Amino acid sequence: MSDDLEKNLRDHLHHEAEEIREFPRRLRGRIREGIAPRARAHMAPQLALAGALVLVAFAVLAVRSPQVILNDVRSTVTQIFTTPSPSPTPQPFICSDRSGGTTGLPGQLTGIRVAHHAEAPGFDRIVFDFSGGIPSYDLTRQQSPTFVKDASGQSVTLDGSAGIKLIFRDADVQAVADDQKPSLPAVREIAQLGNFERVLSYGIGLSSSQCVRVLELANPTRLVVDIITSPSATASPAPTPLPTVPEATDLGPFSCQDRGGGSDTGPAMLLTDVRVAHQVAGYDRIVFQFAPPPGAAAHLPAYTVSRQASTKFVKDPSGMEVTMRGSSGLRIVFHGASGADSYTKSRDITPGLPVVQEIEQIGDFEAVLSWGAGLSRSSCIRTLELSNPTRLVIDVQTP
Repeated sequence: MSDDLEKNLRDHLHHEAEEIREFPRRLRGRIREGIAPRARAHMAPQLALAGALVLVAFAVLAVRSPQVILNDVRSTVTQIFTTPSPSPTPQPFICSDRSGGTTGLPGQLTGIRVAHHAEAPGFDRIVFDFSGGIPSYDLTRQQSPTFVKDASGQSVTLDGSAGIKLIFRDADVQAVADDQKPSLPAVREIAQLGNFERVLSYGIGLSSSQCVRVLELANPTRLVVDIITSPSATASPAPTPLPTVPEATDLGPFSCQDRGGGSDTGPAMLLTDVRVAHQVAGYDRIVFQFAPPPGAAAHLPAYTVSRQASTKFVKDPSGMEVTMRGSSGLRIVFHGASGADSYTKSRDITPGLPVVQEIEQIGDFEAVLSWGAGLSRSSCIRTLELSNPTRLVIDVQTP
């Protein structure tokens, strides 16, 4: 240890010892004794003493300026833990259909953004922004840009020569354009195909059949669909045959007879929703949605849909008579179902549609649930049994 360094250290520690009045007098005396000049012949004891004095100096600084010490420690820890990690290896493009998201997780689509990325491999990127989580989805590639709209069954042809259909389940949309035509190298057009019964679907018109990459991102929540554009890029695995688009969805014929179905097995199903809407394809749609009680499997309860020539119904179990709007009616009875504790919306709905004028609950007793529908005219009907979630759909034909 040089003479100047030793002298400076002794002077500094002597000054600090004088400043710290909280130290006992005896301790200050020991510090002074420790920093008194000694013969340089005893180097080993002096080195040990120097190390101890450094520790004392650190303690003194910590007492006098704790924030300085904390800042130094915080800075060191930050440097250790904020070292950038290596970028993840990009996922490969896949020439097959994709599925993902979270089943039963509701999501709201808030935006759709499209852009071309020129970096190798080149690709067009579609970003679906969601508030909340990413709902369950299916991405299906097809050889044609022609799609079938839900629930009208009408066909629509988008710009391009191939397509992708993307279906989100348990999803809504908020202030998003129904149709976009970015005219990028791969993505030519994006159009909404359906938004009914919380099933949201989009068609994507492509310039040619291409492989895709799907990314589920958070903060914010996004589903990213990349469509490869570089013909020289390698994709894995080899392309799979694409399905041709079917003709307009066959929902079945309308029948001017009573209908029945479902199953009266297991515990009573719980009515959770009743919805009514007009479809431009030529019918009014009534939907009864059910959920199973905790621990039970979902199934559609046994049901009958009976046509009648009047809008008069008898309530169960009171026996009181009720007359609904219209000139004819439908009586819908579920066996093994109840909405007493699970259904919280109106039990008397007056949508005033072309045919369906009113729907009212007329009974919920001993797991027998019944509703009546007042119609503006006698009409043929069609029933659909749907799952995920469990629903009975009654389509009433309009003129």
